Amino acid sequence: MGKAIRVECFQNLANYRKPSSFIIKESYPLPPYSTVLGMVHRACGYPNGEFHAMKVSIQGTNAGSVSELYTRYSFSFDAKYESGRHQLCIEGEKKSYGAFKGIAHVELICENKMLLHIVPAQEDFETVYLSLLNPPTYLALGRHEDILDIRKVEIVELEEKEQAAANNDIYIPVNSDIDIGRKNVTLYTLTKEYEITKQGLRRWKADGGKIRAYYFPQGEFLDNVLVDEYNDVVALA
Repeated sequence: MGKAIRVECFQNLANYRKPSSFIIKESYPLPPYSTVLGMVHRACGYPNGEFHAMKVSIQGTNAGSVSELYTRYSFSFDAKYESGRHQLCIEGEKKSYGAFKGIAHVELICENKMLLHIVPAQEDFETVYLSLLNPPTYLALGRHEDILDIRKVEIVELEEKEQAAANNDIYIPVNSDIDIGRKNVTLYTLTKEYEITKQGLRRWKADGGKIRAYYFPQGEFLDNVLVDEYNDVVALA
């Protein structure tokens, strides 16, 4: 059925922010597809705005989550600085702008052991493999400070199997051929691919920009699946 790049990695603490969370920066249990793709593009040194299509499978286990305080800044470029109202003053070319400084909460996923399978286009396969095997810089998943510890990178063969157990919690795309059975599982809408508009802004593509995926628990069986040489389920999106 083809080959994939298998990446075993680890993060001590990380936040994979849900777009709808503001007051508290809630986190997905695993990074969304767009976050992983961004990390791979950075490892390969692809220029900003240059997208290389590839399929990704994301799974892992963690030790739960904790809430942590962080310093939050907020400002608007149409808010003139007022000493009695703003905590900070930002000097502009023509006027001063007011900014607020406060504290907020961020949810951090703890001890996240992840397994990624990446299937790039044939012409990109070697570049992606070598870049992840020997990254040119420290890579992160989530926030800029959420350093990724890549522990093993190898090329594995994929094969079809009638049934296999999920060895980790895993994202299963709703539109995949994998049969999850009659399981009551969490459903997420995860971002994947974006495009650049004429105004130079990023927006999620209408087709393939967002993926609806089940968050499937480890230990449960799946039907009609792909597995790698370690018998780990591979659910590509």
